[in-house]
Amino acid sequence: MHWALAQHDPECWLADDQTAATAMMALIHHNDESFKPKLDLYKYAVRFPQHSETYYRGQAEPFLADLNVRLSNDGYLLASRYTRADMAIFPFIRQFCNVNPDWFYASKYQHLIQWLDGLIGSALFHRVMQKSAD
Repeated sequence: MHWALAQHDPECWLADDQTAATAMMALIHHNDESFKPKLDLYKYAVRFPQHSETYYRGQAEPFLADLNVRLSNDGYLLASRYTRADMAIFPFIRQFCNVNPDWFYASKYQHLIQWLDGLIGSALFHRVMQKSAD
């Protein structure tokens, strides 16, 4: 993602300065290294019978809570606009929601829900997800 954006970044998703870049990479790293394994346990709880789906969801919730707080400021994860962090983390939150949408939409993470719905409803998402005629 970084390489592609370094070539062409029409929406300015890359960080404006080194401090912002460091914060962005730290959040993406936390998503990839900490949240993603918990998401997998939650998605595939039946394959990991040591604990329940509810338990695995609870293990992932601190990250959701952190994102929800970040989004409460101005509706974006790190800036006053979408950044690489929003786009990198969005698919994982979408997957999390899809495990149990009823629970997710009834949860206390209202800022996260609004953010997710905004991205799912965006023209960009619809263009990217459009099925090929092949």
